[in-house]
Amino acid sequence: MDVLEFLRLHIKSLKAYSSARDEFSEINSDLTFIDANENPFQTNVNRYPDPLQSKLKAEWSKYIGVPVYQIMFGNGSDEVLDLIFRAFCIPKKDNVVILPPTYGMYEVLAQLNNIEVKKAKLDENFQPDLVSIRKLVNENTKLLFICSPNNPTANNLKEDLIKDLIKSFKGIIVIDEAYIDFSSQDSFVSHINNYPNII
Repeated sequence: MDVLEFLRLHIKSLKAYSSARDEFSEINSDLTFIDANENPFQTNVNRYPDPLQSKLKAEWSKYIGVPVYQIMFGNGSDEVLDLIFRAFCIPKKDNVVILPPTYGMYEVLAQLNNIEVKKAKLDENFQPDLVSIRKLVNENTKLLFICSPNNPTANNLKEDLIKDLIKSFKGIIVIDEAYIDFSSQDSFVSHINNYPNII
């Protein structure tokens, strides 16, 4: 399975925006690009930052042990989540599954993008109910959101249950680890090359 096969067709055909700074960056990084409204005076803030965050990604790659091409930064996790909806879900057609109680922005962003939300409540131990989840999934289910450690319950979801879902789900599983630094459980980032359908 390749995550790219789930991309919306018009997203696949997009061409990346290219500015003069991108085109001439290897020639001379000290050039002033008037088309970018850059200030010609040296003030330490007279240039736009690298839109690809190359240096930051290189450092982050070393820190988490993931190749640079598998890293994407956003203006907070909500922007990244919104981009996932926009890249993979067709409005008024696709649906997503969430596991309440969970992070409320999944539902807000789904509504914002006109995507149906299906809910499979966590069980009495705040763990995924695999039977309930599987009953909700259909051919238009593109995303399954797993929050671990969960917000608002603060518990870790069991790794074996997550792996079971990853192996059986025919869409993309978004593992939201916003609070992983407060957990004794290892991040799922170490499994990213084993399971191509996780973000």
